[in-house]
Amino acid sequence: MKIAKYDSEGIRKKLLDVIDKYKITLNTLSKVTGIDINWLSDYIDGKRQIDNLSDNLKSFFFTDLIFLLSDGMEIDKDERIKGVIDVLVQIFDLKYETISLYAGLEKQDIENFMNDTNSINYEKKYKLAAACMMLHYIFKQPIIYK
Repeated sequence: MKIAKYDSEGIRKKLLDVIDKYKITLNTLSKVTGIDINWLSDYIDGKRQIDNLSDNLKSFFFTDLIFLLSDGMEIDKDERIKGVIDVLVQIFDLKYETISLYAGLEKQDIENFMNDTNSINYEKKYKLAAACMMLHYIFKQPIIYK
């Protein structure tokens, strides 16, 4: 999948797609991003631009979030789980053995999946996905806790 760089207008269009296609509300986006709901509404109406956000970190987070909620959801489900496993291994320094213990699988199952997603059956994929998503949720702490 080719990743495009979007300007403020492109991000606005992607945001509208997320709202229309996936029914994500401005209230939800406000809670997730910490961006005031009135600012989000003004942004949709074209009264504000991404550059108007006072916090650059929020600006980067907001644009990344919109990309992930739109184009990112088009990525193959198995590839998304591989991506989560990569984050657990590379960012949080977990080992395949640890992931396998939480998933109730063999370490070899994880290695096989990472090499060929079709090498394990759907039951094992489900166990792996559920464990990885929970581990990622647990380890991904908000910045205020670090």
